[in-house]
Amino acid sequence: MIWASGQKLHSNSYEIKKLLGQDDFVISYLAEMQDGKNVMIKTLDANLLNLLSHDESDRLKSGFADESRKLAICKHPNIVKVFETFYEGDLLCMVTEYIPGNNLANIIQPRGFLPEKEAVEYIQQIGKALIEVHKQEFLHRDVKPKNIILRAGTHQVVLINFDLARKFVENPVSSRGNLVDKFTPIELYSNSARQQRQRGPWTDVYSLAATLYILLTGQPPENAIDRQDNNKRLIPPKELNHEISDRVNDAILHAMELQPDNRPQTVEDFLKELGLKTTGFSLPQFLWAQPLWARILEIMGVLTLFAALISGIKDGTDLFKDWFPDKSPPPTQQTPSSSTQPQNR
Repeated sequence: MIWASGQKLHSNSYEIKKLLGQDDFVISYLAEMQDGKNVMIKTLDANLLNLLSHDESDRLKSGFADESRKLAICKHPNIVKVFETFYEGDLLCMVTEYIPGNNLANIIQPRGFLPEKEAVEYIQQIGKALIEVHKQEFLHRDVKPKNIILRAGTHQVVLINFDLARKFVENPVSSRGNLVDKFTPIELYSNSARQQRQRGPWTDVYSLAATLYILLTGQPPENAIDRQDNNKRLIPPKELNHEISDRVNDAILHAMELQPDNRPQTVEDFLKELGLKTTGFSLPQFLWAQPLWARILEIMGVLTLFAALISGIKDGTDLFKDWFPDKSPPPTQQTPSSSTQPQNR
């Protein structure tokens, strides 16, 4: 069942304008609020749900609800905003911001590829978003140029289309072959217990690096299935674009290692390999995560100031007299009166 244009949802709060797309079990719609604001509404495809067993359908619904809640608490300027969730019949709907702009897949098509500085800047922004996602113990699982929107009139990119279904059920209407994606790491091609355990932040690292690969070369990398099963070679991006720096080339190849254990284990590690600063969103900005010598110096400085304050109080010294000078008027000098002047004898 596809909702038609003009259909009202959630007690007439939203009106469906058009279908935006379908991805596995999730359908996206453009909708309009009562105040005329455009939003995007995502929900599960009821027709495909009917192809599942009762247990699989319930598990998918529960998973979609759980991950919708997680996404709602991932607050970051480079992550699509979630406004609310509601039920329409027995289908959970998630309302997110509708972002005017174009995705990076469409942007690189006419240009061929992007300059390294521009491409790496976009990857840094999405990397920051993924760090926030991973703090919530959540994975995106579908990072690729199509799911990164360059907000119109800005240089800001926004991560959209979290894969809210793949984790919970193997798609029974698709074969392994037509699920192959150039940006998907090997551990996402099966729902076996072993490969479930292999998933973590490094899973999104692979997809982020594959995204940078195509941004810099204009060509998609070999997919993980062909690399593993058919021994296909991953062409180093620098062979396709000689202007790519050695550092960026090596960082991409490291992050696209087939085996999860061989990649950078966090997005922050990958960004550092690219030569990007991580100050401002990484743990070292906090006192307890600073190097030991820095913590000792900072603590000694606080203790010294505290000792000076105590000493000043004991001695009756005003330590702040130079900061806040006394502005009270000087004491009035008395003019000797005739009654107090010495008598001439």
